Amino acid sequence: MKHSDCLFERASNVGVALFLLIMAAGLSIIGVTVLPVLGIFLAIPVLIGSVAFLIAPRSKECRL
Repeated sequence: MKHSDCLFERASNVGVALFLLIMAAGLSIIGVTVLPVLGIFLAIPVLIGSVAFLIAPRSKECRL
């Protein structure tokens, strides 16, 4: 695997995590104001996905 393939791996993980975090915040606000049960039930999995991307380890090929 080339080094250029691994160059943006961490940045893309953080970018996706931030996007999901913003989505979770938006769904939480909707959950509090408009659709209490539905918004919270949608926000929780999105928040978990965001945390998963933030703490994701680097791939085995890019660790070296």
